[in-house]
Amino acid sequence: MPNWNRAFTDLIRNSRPAYWGNWGLNMQIKPGAVGIVDPVSGDFRLVAEDLLTVKVNDAPTSNTWQLSSEHVSRKEATANFDGSTVDPESGTKVEAGLEVKWSMEKAGAVASEFSLSHESTIDDFGTVLSEHLDVLAKKAQSVSMGRDGNISQGFGVVTGVLWANSGLNVGSQEDKGMFSLSGSVSGINEMLGKATGKGSYVSSNQEKSIDRHLWPEKSGTIAPQPVPIAYTFASFDRRLIIPNWIMQLGAFEIVLINQVGCTYITDVTLDYDTPSGKQHQKMQISGGLTKTIGDIPLNATNLNLTVKFIGILNSDYYKFHWDTPLGQWLTGQRHIDMSGVWPGQTHCVEREAH
Repeated sequence: MPNWNRAFTDLIRNSRPAYWGNWGLNMQIKPGAVGIVDPVSGDFRLVAEDLLTVKVNDAPTSNTWQLSSEHVSRKEATANFDGSTVDPESGTKVEAGLEVKWSMEKAGAVASEFSLSHESTIDDFGTVLSEHLDVLAKKAQSVSMGRDGNISQGFGVVTGVLWANSGLNVGSQEDKGMFSLSGSVSGINEMLGKATGKGSYVSSNQEKSIDRHLWPEKSGTIAPQPVPIAYTFASFDRRLIIPNWIMQLGAFEIVLINQVGCTYITDVTLDYDTPSGKQHQKMQISGGLTKTIGDIPLNATNLNLTVKFIGILNSDYYKFHWDTPLGQWLTGQRHIDMSGVWPGQTHCVEREAH
């Protein structure tokens, strides 16, 4: 069976790299919720709902949310009703409406469409988590996610939520799956973010086995409240807060790629601060080779990387600086691409910055 939340999360991270998906529309996800995130699937398991007292800031967002994987096609067509169908929002009878159909050619294909409501974030969550670190450590130990005042990665706090008024997640468990929604033109457009409103549908249909999560859950109704569809999560490495946790992190590393065809030799130096003191590393890289500076601790700050392209009379220098990789280097890596043919121009860029 496909891991639906993993596929959903991967789609979301194309535009929102720090977010986890909430494929199953788990209503326990809210800012300040304490729980465990499975690093493979992104599924959230609530541990404590009201352990922390938090101030939540709400911000408006655009209505439209439309994501789909490969092998998904979408069509709209007029839907005819018998005159007895009632639009749940307006209370009027509907004789002609709109049908939206998602065809999924391959098993595992997914589509997600919502009418977004707003985005919520915890105000100054770094301070909040620091002040409640001992309380969180005790709760983590009670669910085997920490010991001796330390917390394991995967245990933490929901720091932000993207909410939707209505919409759906659908995925096909077989080839040539299909799912469709029908309703009033306004109800369907509102439900899928093409118009402002609560959104509704009067009927749904499917072919083959479909994993489906709709909001509102039942036809002919209006959703009672917004639903969380994606979230950000802060976790811990022992007593260290990881502000935007999206995967297990052991240490940071910088991958240095002296491209094939580059005729320059480069000298590379890295300096950074840790609670135990300053650290310094140095290496030399010839053209066509790749080297990695690894084992940079997660508590490293004030990183300064210098790349020197060695010339006969003059050398080119490139400098990179990162204040706090923790929470910024989401995957724990940075890639530095180096190129140039002597005596011509040299190039050195941080891949993730482009």
